[in-house]
Amino acid sequence: MTSRWSRTYARHGCSGSWRRPVSAARGFTLIEVVVAIGILSMVIISVFMLVTASAASLKDSDMRNTATNIANYTVEYIRSRNATSDNSLGQTGTPGFPGLIDLGSNPVANNSSAAALSINTHPALPSGTYSSTNGTAFYSSLQGYVSLADNPNPTTPNLSVEDSNATVDNSRKYCDRITRAPYVVRFPLNSSSSSAIKNFTALTGYNGYIYAATGGTGTFASDLHYTPAKIGTMAYSGFRVLTQIVARKALAADPGHVQYYDVQVTVFWILGSAEHSYSLSTQITTYGVSG
Repeated sequence: MTSRWSRTYARHGCSGSWRRPVSAARGFTLIEVVVAIGILSMVIISVFMLVTASAASLKDSDMRNTATNIANYTVEYIRSRNATSDNSLGQTGTPGFPGLIDLGSNPVANNSSAAALSINTHPALPSGTYSSTNGTAFYSSLQGYVSLADNPNPTTPNLSVEDSNATVDNSRKYCDRITRAPYVVRFPLNSSSSSAIKNFTALTGYNGYIYAATGGTGTFASDLHYTPAKIGTMAYSGFRVLTQIVARKALAADPGHVQYYDVQVTVFWILGSAEHSYSLSTQITTYGVSG
């Protein structure tokens, strides 16, 4: 039963609980705005990072595919420089035939100043690694992925105008400027062509070495192209190609018979602030001149 006091209290608009009037246009608080901006910023940053990572991944994939094609081309070019025949068909008085020949159609040497030290006539055993006693079996050259002129014409040894990794000797032969080994590989076309391949550019301060803590690994652990000094070794754009070859024989009693070559081609390129590489290894069978 409701008392008279309760009926009077309700009639005058009073009740036991107080309600806050609802605003017709309530806005966001400062905290709500800050939280919304933070969430939106995180979404934008996440999308940007995803797009950036995808672009970098696509770029790396594209350059790796190009490097794979360059390595395959290099291996097949070396295979084409292999003059294979029986020992009895070797050219009398010309050391190193048959076997690999350089761009000048001479026996491949590990040093352009000593053609007699051809890798074709100084094979190493299958397990042999580089040393002072069997170094003549090893060949190494570094070159940019560029076209070379068909007829270089300096009168004295000089750096190649097409490739900062190369030099040209007195016989107008392209050679590695570090090991002095004559080039075996020529990339398509020549530098005078308007469509010449020029996918290597040395930048200011370029140092034609490969940055690594040690001088290579395994068979090529003493390769002179490797250096622990980083300065200038990555100051380039495009691709450069390291070609490493070892002449092999099966038996120590057969001092001058090359049976096959171990070939390793490594393509290097710069992406971002790091140097990346792709390697391809194979064997090429031949028959060298018995010595």
